[in-house]
Amino acid sequence: MPPREKTIDDHRQRINRVLLHIEGHLDEPLSLGILARVACFSPFHFHRLFAAHVGESLHGHVRRLRLERGALRLSLGEENVTEVALMAGYETPAAFTRAFREQFGVSPTDYRKERAMERSELLKEERGLPTAEEAMALDAEIRQIPETKILFVRRTGPYGEVAAGAWEALMKFAYSRRLMTKDTRLIGISHDDPSITPEENIRYDACVTFAGDVKPEGEVGEKSIAGGRYTVFLHKGPYENFADTYRAIFSRWLPISGEKLRDAPCFEVYLNRDPRRTKPENLRSEIWMPVE
Repeated sequence: MPPREKTIDDHRQRINRVLLHIEGHLDEPLSLGILARVACFSPFHFHRLFAAHVGESLHGHVRRLRLERGALRLSLGEENVTEVALMAGYETPAAFTRAFREQFGVSPTDYRKERAMERSELLKEERGLPTAEEAMALDAEIRQIPETKILFVRRTGPYGEVAAGAWEALMKFAYSRRLMTKDTRLIGISHDDPSITPEENIRYDACVTFAGDVKPEGEVGEKSIAGGRYTVFLHKGPYENFADTYRAIFSRWLPISGEKLRDAPCFEVYLNRDPRRTKPENLRSEIWMPVE
């Protein structure tokens, strides 16, 4: 590998480590010094390298993720604004409210009310989604899994535009190293809610499970899916219809299920080995939702 490409590869791996550290430690202090040490860069240079690779300043990236997670908790959770503010790393509700209003244009309290009204109106308009009784009968089961190692390629932008590129890059890497076996699982992780996160900042990870030791290279990284308890739903049909299934799960199934979400991303397991050779209506996927 030429020296310049080797340097770029090294920088990508270091930035990947930092992004994963941020996502796994949003409840903890994330200073420039701490993250520079994760990346093994000097603080003086690190913030410039981060901004060049990610397209956001380090502070802006951390602040946005914390506020977006707060918005999701306000939408789905039972925590009050003070609890959400503390979990977002703000010392007072007033400071959180100022930052939240700057990000979303409304106060946290008004945001929660607006999202509740939106869900209510959406349920009135929807005709194709399950009723409350039918939602409880969705193809779902509880499964327990151990922590699972995966290789991944992340792309950022609208799901429909970035997923194909992420899979192309990951499959090129996996097949060139003969990592694909009958036991390999194809997994997609959509980290963000498009109704909260601007589409240019939406993160999608194309992932495969693997055995043994593999050295990631370039934009291919290694991480783990959290072990624990999951509710698994079967999605039938085109991937473009995932939004409908997610909406049925979160707006109808979850409120009456008695389950509470864990602070980990949902992920999708694609059951068809070659979607290109499968009719869209015959595609089958699992949606794994982390629950306590």
